[in-house]
Amino acid sequence: MKTDLEVSTFQKRPCYRYIRQTDDLPALGTEAKAAKVKLFDPAGGWTWYISEYNPETHEAFGLVDGFEKELGYFDMAELVAHRGRFGLPLERDLYWKPQALNSLQYGEE
Repeated sequence: MKTDLEVSTFQKRPCYRYIRQTDDLPALGTEAKAAKVKLFDPAGGWTWYISEYNPETHEAFGLVDGFEKELGYFDMAELVAHRGRFGLPLERDLYWKPQALNSLQYGEE
């Protein structure tokens, strides 16, 4: 049984296993209110909070905190392949606890 749905080839460590079946992310279009997964660029200032995911299309929905905070869809294949400064991939925050998208978007952390 495949447990990792999105994983980096950088190293075999938990922080590079981005989306797992055990995350139990709702399907796209379900209007999930909580971000269950947090990915971040360790050498930059961008963060992705994932609340919905489609394993067939590798598309996710959530909040992106980059130049500004905005809700939207993003391609997980693109994030998995991303290499930032120093060639580092994105990492998963292993200590992240699910939070409401509204509180993340409007700074009520």
